[in-house]
Amino acid sequence: MFEWSDEHLMMRQAVRQFIEKEILPDIDAYEHEGRPPYDALRKMFATFGIDAAARAGFAKRLEREADGGTAADRATGGGESGGEGTGRDPAMTLIPTIELSRYCPGMVTALGVSMGLTAAAINSRGTRAQRERWVPDLLSLAKIGAWAITEPGSGSDAFGSMASTARRDGDGYVLNGSKTFITNGPYADTIVF
Repeated sequence: MFEWSDEHLMMRQAVRQFIEKEILPDIDAYEHEGRPPYDALRKMFATFGIDAAARAGFAKRLEREADGGTAADRATGGGESGGEGTGRDPAMTLIPTIELSRYCPGMVTALGVSMGLTAAAINSRGTRAQRERWVPDLLSLAKIGAWAITEPGSGSDAFGSMASTARRDGDGYVLNGSKTFITNGPYADTIVF
């Protein structure tokens, strides 16, 4: 059985107080009126050092890879948001998510898509240059990510029955097809297609 340490309990209380002060007064606007949550989430990340820890963890990941890290390390994200090899307790990354879930699950979804799906896709499939360009900003919420996967005729089968295409055209791409339910889509700075 896992028990929270005194430090964990202090962090949990501080995050709860932040949420009660900064998010709860506007909860209806976030959950039911379409107010984007990103400024509040960025403030939370800055207040608790989550943004800086994410950037530092990602930099350590790149250093380990340069020193012969494994492909499995890269595929699992290698602790950008805390955990083994970063010197950061993973519970300290989980506590804000757990506390947000109590009040505002939509914010957790926005975080998960930006930091989880989008950053993880680039981190596991991108070149080093692509990863260096996009992943740190996504993990720290400096930029918002979206994952344009779901299609009207194929659901979310990302590697199977998708019909949409991306064709190189000079310095850019021509996208053709339909996507639906793109969480963070209207606000995204980076979209994985």
